[in-house]
Amino acid sequence: MSTTTLAHVNEVPFPAAVLAAAGDRQGGASEVAAMAVDGLLELAGDRARLDAAVAVLLAGQPAMAPMWHLARAAGAPDPAAALRGLRRLLDSEADAAVAVAAGWLADRPGPVRTVSHSSLVDRVLARLGGSGGLKSEAGTQAARSHAGPSGSPPVNQEPVPTGAGAGLVGADAIGPSALLNAAGTGALAAAVPTLVVTTSLKLVPAAAFERLAAPGFEAVPLSALAAVTLGGELLEPAEAGRRAAALAS
Repeated sequence: MSTTTLAHVNEVPFPAAVLAAAGDRQGGASEVAAMAVDGLLELAGDRARLDAAVAVLLAGQPAMAPMWHLARAAGAPDPAAALRGLRRLLDSEADAAVAVAAGWLADRPGPVRTVSHSSLVDRVLARLGGSGGLKSEAGTQAARSHAGPSGSPPVNQEPVPTGAGAGLVGADAIGPSALLNAAGTGALAAAVPTLVVTTSLKLVPAAAFERLAAPGFEAVPLSALAAVTLGGELLEPAEAGRRAAALAS
């Protein structure tokens, strides 16, 4: 976080949810985004404080694509309505993405492998396990590991035998041609068909995607992935990339 932003933190009384979201290094991006939206909604009637809170979130979570969407919503003519729309989108798309991803994986026998913590990944694995379906060999371990902007690489870095089950990952961001996620995602995608479970708030145009890289993350070509669950849609990775590119307009 920059000196200027730290000064803002000392001078401006921000909602607890804003500060918690900016400093969170354990929760998945969707969890953090929901917390951030709730905090920003408390400031929707105060443009100066709202803008300052957005700056804190962008500085605290430089690798999370939803912060780009939050900043855009906060800058809208009616920020309260735009932020409430994002909050509804987070909830509805997350539920739909979990259901679609669970169905995709249920059709593929064998272990489900993952590389890092994601709230959506955890929900998919719980849904599969709870219904007597597949279980993740790495799920319990990976759920305790999250590579934040200043964090260490995920714990599950073991080589994955080719053809062993399927992969399941979240997304810190999806750009026009690549996925940004925890280190190890590329190796997983090269070893087994790998599904990305995410929401449209992870899509960002190329200029924003290039600013999101941070230690502990890697960019993986979309062409290396099997499919993307974007809310209730199951997409070819290239289609997710086209939707990200369209946000530039």
